[in-house]
Amino acid sequence: MISNAGHRFVVLCAALASVMACQLTDTGGEVRQPSIGGIKDLVSLDLTADGDRVHALLAARTTAPDLSFISYAFSTDNGETWSTPVALTRSGDPAAIAGHGNDVQLAVHEQNLVAVWQAAGPVPGTGPMVVAFSRDRGTTWQRGANPAVGDLTNSQSYMDLTADDTGQFHLVWLDDRDENGNSQGLRYARSSDQGETWHPETTLDHSACTCCWNRVAAISGRGLVVLYRDQEPHDMRLNHSGDGGVSWQAMAPVGDFGWQFSGCPHCGGALAVSGRGDGALLHSIVWTGKPEAAGLYFLSSSNHGKSWSPPRAIGNTRSRRADIAARDDEIAAVFTDSAAQFGAVSFIRSEDAGRTWSSPKVLTRIADGSGQPRILATPDGFHAFWTEKSADGRDVLATAHLN
Repeated sequence: MISNAGHRFVVLCAALASVMACQLTDTGGEVRQPSIGGIKDLVSLDLTADGDRVHALLAARTTAPDLSFISYAFSTDNGETWSTPVALTRSGDPAAIAGHGNDVQLAVHEQNLVAVWQAAGPVPGTGPMVVAFSRDRGTTWQRGANPAVGDLTNSQSYMDLTADDTGQFHLVWLDDRDENGNSQGLRYARSSDQGETWHPETTLDHSACTCCWNRVAAISGRGLVVLYRDQEPHDMRLNHSGDGGVSWQAMAPVGDFGWQFSGCPHCGGALAVSGRGDGALLHSIVWTGKPEAAGLYFLSSSNHGKSWSPPRAIGNTRSRRADIAARDDEIAAVFTDSAAQFGAVSFIRSEDAGRTWSSPKVLTRIADGSGQPRILATPDGFHAFWTEKSADGRDVLATAHLN
């Protein structure tokens, strides 16, 4: 375990990581590569479960390097088969900038869907957010307003999006309107009309890490939380709003490692919520590059982020990208592990709210298959999604049922 107060890192964590690495030869659930309307060469995806559907927003390569087109599809059998994709990028649109970390984003509430991605601007690697919304469960789409009205640089990235149980949509992103140089500002906006327009934006932190992904989650009956990487130190932090995004409060660090670093590690965290209201639990996986404690850690909070459990090591010192999902006391996580054979995507689960965990199981052994892994909690269990190489060398969707 790790003492937050003293920043001391016990040798037990390293030993635990070593044991886990040895067990990564186990095989997880059956892996499938479902066809989604012939789309291949995926560079980014976002997925969310809602009722009887899994919804997916997909970014696939165009002929231009590092640029993509966007489409939407859904599945009624947890990813086994998919609907015919609907294109969201239109003729004449700039191509999307999307990739692991700076991923396309999708959120759903009943019949309403909102999608957000970054479009290519005149300066390579920069460009504004594009918002699209659907009011008929993804059949047709319209364009919404870009909420970043105060960003004269017209370049926003590293978005995340969620919907609360009242039907409001909440969006966070990074931009450099303050021209800090070595950091960006973390911004927030909410929409009460399902993505068509947005309330005035709010700055949650003027100095956040420049290129680590962010996470926003709704706590039913208790507001919102945003997980992001701070600039100094380079630890993960949490902001909480108890009034639906009107006002915000900075909370305790999520893993108080005290990591000092002058660059950007290109690695954010994962966030899930179980329960409701004052009884809700927050579950997080964070990564630190602090030399004596490098790797992934699980933490939980029973007081909406005011304090966190001691960090628990996950994987080993070379484990990195992760996602987490929860339903009641069941928690599941997927993560990439470059120390495992072929840089695999691995899976662990807990049935007691994170107090104990299963041994990691490898889901794929394909060398280039460690795209940003995602995991969803559905009524019939957990489902993992990621990208991996098909037989013809294209990046396609892979999925496994993890019950």
